[in-house]
Amino acid sequence: MTIQVLAVLVLGLMCGSELNVAAFAHPTINRQPLEVHVRMRSSMAALFGRVMPFWMGGSALLNLLVLLPFERLSVPAWRFAAVALAIQISAVVFSPVGPVPINNRIAKWTTESLPEDWRAQEHRWDQYHWLRTCGLIVGFAILVLSVGRE
Repeated sequence: MTIQVLAVLVLGLMCGSELNVAAFAHPTINRQPLEVHVRMRSSMAALFGRVMPFWMGGSALLNLLVLLPFERLSVPAWRFAAVALAIQISAVVFSPVGPVPINNRIAKWTTESLPEDWRAQEHRWDQYHWLRTCGLIVGFAILVLSVGRE
């Protein structure tokens, strides 16, 4: 049960961070003057580009450990955890295809080096991020159900 609770905690914290970026941080940054906007968006892209692969991968690994026999889950709890893991793996696989390439470009932006379509790229990243965040929140809720079924 310890790994199960740890998996819920790590995924829950990650979902909170992702939701914060989508619902509060980026909308606030978008209202800033161009220089501040670009500097903040670039800094956040660089930071999360370094941190999130480990956080997302580590969270999925914890969920995988929940499914191993030493956790001794009931059948319903195991199934919920398996569905949550499938969602997490989908988010991990989706990331390098959708938001990560855009994030890597944004991390290098300065006000002097903005591409012509920078707003469109940010908008596309935000859409991908919302999609991934919503999926992870669903995965989190299902993982919590797993603990509740235990």
